[in-house]
Amino acid sequence: MQLMEVCVIAKCTYKSETIMFSVSSESSMVDILKTLCLRFRGLQLGCFTLRYSVPSYPSCFLETDSDLDLMRTFLLISNEKTVDILVKDLCGISEYSGDFCVNKELIACEKGESSCSSTVEDRNEFLGRSKRASAKPLLSNEWETYIHHVGQKFDGGAEEFRLKLCKYALEVGFNFLYAGNDKKRVVAVCSNKKLEGCSWRVYASRCEATGSFVIRTLNNVHTCAGRIRESKSKMMRSRVVSSLIVDRIRAKPELKPVEIIHEFKDYYGIDISYYHAWFGKELAKLDVHGDESKSFNELVWYTDAVKETNTGSLCTLDCEAGINRFRRFFVSFGGCIAGFQYCIPLLFIDATFLKSKYKGQLLCASGKNGNQGFYPLAFGVVDSETEENWTWFLQHLASILLPMGRVVTFFSDRNQGLLNAMGFVFPGWPHSYCYYHLKQNLISKYPKSGYGKLLQDRVINLFSRCAYAVTEEEFKVAMEELVIVGSSKVKAFISDLSRDHYANAFFKGMRYGEMANSLAESFNNWVGVFRDLPVLPLIEGIRQKLMVLNSQRRFEAEKWTTVLCPEMETRLCENAEAGRTWAVRRSNSTVFEVFADYSVMVDLEQRTCSCRLWQIDGFPCTHAVAAILAKRDSVYDYVECYYKTDFFRKAYESPIFPIPDIGKGLGSNGSAAVVCFRQLQRGQPEDHQQRGSKFLFVVVKVDGILNVGVDIGQAFNTRRF
Repeated sequence: MQLMEVCVIAKCTYKSETIMFSVSSESSMVDILKTLCLRFRGLQLGCFTLRYSVPSYPSCFLETDSDLDLMRTFLLISNEKTVDILVKDLCGISEYSGDFCVNKELIACEKGESSCSSTVEDRNEFLGRSKRASAKPLLSNEWETYIHHVGQKFDGGAEEFRLKLCKYALEVGFNFLYAGNDKKRVVAVCSNKKLEGCSWRVYASRCEATGSFVIRTLNNVHTCAGRIRESKSKMMRSRVVSSLIVDRIRAKPELKPVEIIHEFKDYYGIDISYYHAWFGKELAKLDVHGDESKSFNELVWYTDAVKETNTGSLCTLDCEAGINRFRRFFVSFGGCIAGFQYCIPLLFIDATFLKSKYKGQLLCASGKNGNQGFYPLAFGVVDSETEENWTWFLQHLASILLPMGRVVTFFSDRNQGLLNAMGFVFPGWPHSYCYYHLKQNLISKYPKSGYGKLLQDRVINLFSRCAYAVTEEEFKVAMEELVIVGSSKVKAFISDLSRDHYANAFFKGMRYGEMANSLAESFNNWVGVFRDLPVLPLIEGIRQKLMVLNSQRRFEAEKWTTVLCPEMETRLCENAEAGRTWAVRRSNSTVFEVFADYSVMVDLEQRTCSCRLWQIDGFPCTHAVAAILAKRDSVYDYVECYYKTDFFRKAYESPIFPIPDIGKGLGSNGSAAVVCFRQLQRGQPEDHQQRGSKFLFVVVKVDGILNVGVDIGQAFNTRRF
């Protein structure tokens, strides 16, 4: 048939090598496979597949003689004299079905070899652990196809072309040098050009019409010595690392460089240095979250956006007058403010350090809902835990709490700046010191081994008895023994510690059974994933997480059918079960005597029990429940409203609304913020901290244009940059 009498030139590419041979009307798939296996080192039958490209169809199957006939027919009709054929490995597959198996036997017969395909399989089966290992499929396997023909387009411009060129070189196993490299053109040659005269070369330039990069010329044949893909390569640069982990950083900002190193080895088979992992992460963070210094500038927009989208919110950005240097930021969303009055009147105050470029401290105030979960009320960003910053933070809290008309009990870890600020802003309000932190402070005064450890355990046990003692007599007995056992160290510790702030027997106010600042720690752990981020992504990340949390709790509460929140309903049932066998005697209409292991008096009108747990916990104790049931009253009438389901629903009734940033940057209606955190090592004197400060980035607005400058006067110790 005359139509098929055509001879074309096949350009076959395998990894970085290319061969050319003619394909006539007499050629068969056996001839092509035989030629490829003879010319390409390491290529084995059944372990690869062929694809050819023609205009508009870049990946056509070439597996059977029928495919070959169709290719020749199409080329004849299209008047094409050449065809590009790509040879691709089948990762880990040692045998291929169909005509490949037949062709394998035909070629083996022509070469006078055995056609038994089970020899290798049998060998591997009986060699056990010594068998030949098969290659593990890697995410980098596809990189060898990134550079393949003239006319190939890269819509991402020069940056995309450079990245794909680096990945291509990594996978194929060679290094290249830039002979020309700018925004409009990129010329790369093999690094062995000077030593061995390698002819590999690629030239790509920008298409002015579309803005994409196009490969103009490509010699994809290396004439230098053989190459093998190594686990370490000069082509693995930080920008390549960044492009591969950007999605991981978006999902997990706290990803550590060591984790990145392990993932690259497992998923790409590449060894990278700690520097490349660290700097690649920094570049990825920059791509995802933007420049950290500009993030402070965007707080101006964000402050207005919070007030506009979340009515009733309190959001304040504080900058130094004149130079607009950033000092502090405070936010409490309207939904949290509206719902806090339906939460237990407790606030847990704490601070946690930030890990971003400019460091700083995240201050937080978290409440507690009726189901014993934490309820974030407000948070802020400052440079350090100073008395001035705590006073500023608490004054904003006061503007939220005072209009509610109820007294709130505060919990803290006894930071000195916070203590002074608390006495100034909330004089006379109950303030409980965290029992856990007090224990840790006392433990630190004794050795951790030998007799010191035994003494430490004894002292802590006695101190715990003092803190949990429900009567002054119990406290006095435990304290006398504690002073005797702990001697001078305990005396010095107790002398600086007011019992009104930690002991149940003397505490003025309601703690609802709480003894530690654990809910503040829960909030710190909850937002820990954002502590590496710039200031705006940090704040916005917390808002988004808070919005989702409140929404989830709102929908969960709609399914509850109990009068009390599930946690408290369970606790009430347990208290009722514990007193089923107790005898209860009535004294009058509201006073009862309950006979358990010992007898106690319960006054239902005053809501007190002589065991004092009802007063301490703010929840009916086992004796109180027994008395209530004996009176045949409803137990729920004696439970604080904060523990009831309807109050829980009201606490989450007002949602936190999204803050869309689609219009961010379209206009500016306020002063620009200034980046400066002088946060250094804790405990350094103020003059030392100033000498060790970072550069002071000043962002000022002149004639409507934002200008960034550096105040060199604040930078004394350049080793910290």
